[in-house]
Amino acid sequence: MTLDIFDRTKEAGELVFPGTRLAVTEEFIGGYGTYTEGNNIYAAVAGKVSINIEKHEISVMSKPTAAVIPKEGDIVIGGVVNASLQMITVSIHYVKNKEVYPTYTMVIHVSQISREYLDTVDEAVCLADIVRAKVIDDKTIPLQGTLIGSQLGVILASCSRCGSQLEKIGRDKLKCKECAYFEKRKTTIDYGSGKLAFKT
Repeated sequence: MTLDIFDRTKEAGELVFPGTRLAVTEEFIGGYGTYTEGNNIYAAVAGKVSINIEKHEISVMSKPTAAVIPKEGDIVIGGVVNASLQMITVSIHYVKNKEVYPTYTMVIHVSQISREYLDTVDEAVCLADIVRAKVIDDKTIPLQGTLIGSQLGVILASCSRCGSQLEKIGRDKLKCKECAYFEKRKTTIDYGSGKLAFKT
């Protein structure tokens, strides 16, 4: 039986976002950069997972880097901070798997979200979604990006009704584990795994 991606304990070195489930309290105690809710330990900050085997402690280490500048073709990760009918705005936190501070801003037009025709962006992406995108124009302010590609799109989303994490049940089909509400997103092939790094 395959282990559910949401139930898997995260590995040392994995990149995670705030709210990512790391482990259960029966296995670890929460360290720096984490918080505990019920029997689960979650990431409180964006960063890399650190595991102390001797102390049975799991932490998230955040070390911002300001020197990384997004360039055309780079893979970036960020949160959707604004969504209109034809465009989303993304606050970029990772560039080429490296955390950046201050963050950069990217806009993605509805025509760059999916290969399928979309009338409006909310058919595929919603406010507060975490997305993995590609820079297609670094000469504009804000940057221009795309979500077209199997490894690009929404990598983590919350239920618009109750706020719980959505799990993938089919191609671009998501279901809330708490209230059973169904939603649609343009998801990545590894949606919900908690792995932010782009696989080449």
